[in-house]
Formats: sequence, C-alpha cells, structure tokens
Amino acid sequence: MIFWLVKAAPPSRVNRTKLMTKPAFIAIDWGTSNARFVLADKMGVRLDESHGPGIAKIGNADAIEATCFNAIGDWIERDTSLPVLMAGMVGSNIGWREVAYAQTPASAKAILSVASRFEARGARFAILPGVKTNRVGDGLPDLMRGEETQIMGAAEDGLICLPGTHSKWVQLSGGMIATFHTAQTGELLELIGKHSILLNPRRAPAAVVGHAFADGVDVALANGLGLESLLFTVRSKQVAGDLPDTEADSYLTGLLVGAEIRSALAIHDDVKNVQLIGSPGLTTLYAAALDRAGKSSIQIDGQSASLAGLTKAYQEIFA
Repeated sequence: MIFWLVKAAPPSRVNRTKLMTKPAFIAIDWGTSNARFVLADKMGVRLDESHGPGIAKIGNADAIEATCFNAIGDWIERDTSLPVLMAGMVGSNIGWREVAYAQTPASAKAILSVASRFEARGARFAILPGVKTNRVGDGLPDLMRGEETQIMGAAEDGLICLPGTHSKWVQLSGGMIATFHTAQTGELLELIGKHSILLNPRRAPAAVVGHAFADGVDVALANGLGLESLLFTVRSKQVAGDLPDTEADSYLTGLLVGAEIRSALAIHDDVKNVQLIGSPGLTTLYAAALDRAGKSSIQIDGQSASLAGLTKAYQEIFA
C-alpha cells in the first residue's frame, strides 16, 4: 500500500455508465497532487467521473483552465447550463483564481459566502475559499484548502483528523470550525524516504498495519525525545538487527504518525473519539495508531465527504 504519494496522470475517464438521472452540476476537488472531476445530480449522486493532475503539476492559470475544460468539456457541451463547484488548491495563490480565506470560527454559511463566482467559456463557476486560523496555544497562523469542504459534507461536532500530505486536526464546535493545526507528516515521509539514509534503497515510504508500524507508534507516543532524535532510530534499529530493512518503511511511518498523534492529543487531551476523513488506506493507519493511544475513531471516506460538501455548496449557491 503506497502511503501518501499518488502519481498523477493526464485526465482520463472512468466509470462511463449510462446516466440514469439528470445531471445538475459538476463538482471538482482539485488539490496539490491530484484532481477529481465529478458529474452529479442535484442530490450529489455521482453520474460520471474523471481524474487529472494536481495544481502543483500545472504551469499557470491558463494551463489550469485548459486542463479543466479538457476534463469537463464533454459534459458542458451536452448541457451548457451546468454550474461548476470547485474546492481545494485551485483557489490558492498557485491556482486558477485566488479566493480569500474565511476566518475561524467559520460556519458552512460563512465559508460559502466567501466563494468566488465567475464565468469562463460560457460556463458558470464557483470556487470555495479555504479557512485560516490562529492556533490555540501559540497563536501562529494556519491554513486549509479543501478539507473544509470535506468537513462541511460529513463531520459532526468533535475532533476531526484529515490525514494527508499536510494533515489537519480540526475542532468542530456548534457546526463551526473553531480551530485547527497542520501536521506536515505526508510530505516529511516523502522527503525523508527519498533524500535521507534512513531507508535503503531510498524511496517513497509504504506502510502496512503490523508489528513494525505499531512499534514506531509506541516509540513516538511513549518517548520524551523529539522527532528529530527519534527518526535516527530507523537506521540504528536496522544496524542493530532489531528492524528488518523490509519493515523500515512501516516503522518510519509509525514514528511520524505517532508523533503527530502525540502532539494533537497534547492539545486535545480530553478527547475520546476522533473522526478520520480521508482515503481508506490512510484512515486505517491512523485508526490503528489512535487505538494504541487509547482513543477510538470512526473512518469516513474522503472522496464521498468532498462530494457531499460540494453538493451542499451547489444547493446553496446555484440551486
């Protein structure tokens, strides 16, 4: 199982099924690494789908527009009235059009009120904003784009973790995003795996829930040393014969996920249950790690949550 890294491919059609209900809008979840384009009915039922490269892999706004219409052009040609709802890095300063952030505490209504509406090639678009906060404890600024749409679509009050390249830990209270912080776990895994001596051969880490992963989680949860010291144990344990090189990926992943959870629980020490929103592979890892920390969790599919959030946005903005 590959951990965070998914190689983006040119836009390609999938699930070409006969449309049984009338299309109502197009939902686009466009992140840093990947894009997902969905044709949906008014209730958010997926009718057709395509995938494409993330914003970071596209050169400029003109190229992003061209990529978008390459993916959705057939749908628009069949029905020029279809509005397009977009979320994620497409609204960032490296995206198609920059959209301002909503400030915490942020309700769904407040987030949708900041959406940027415009027309392109005769089609109606709305790009949802991100959310910004000043973190509890240190007061430092933090940002999210895309995760707020998943939260709007699926989460309930409580602590939410959205694992990924830049994992988010979010406190939802009274239906509003109260505060959150980011853990750069996924990106650290890629950098450490490919550009350090910890893994041999150097590669993007893969991980499975097993003894080595659990060991890494336990070391991170129980050790008072910082991650900068714990990381070297990936190498020292291999040299000492305590860690097979075939399991070093899982141990490294456990260390990083465990350290992320230790930091989050230091802030949210009274939490009993965590909502995990993301890909099943990731949420399974985090659920296993949380279990070792004595916390329960529920897993929510990230793609379904994103489409549900974009459906709510369509119903509020265009329906």
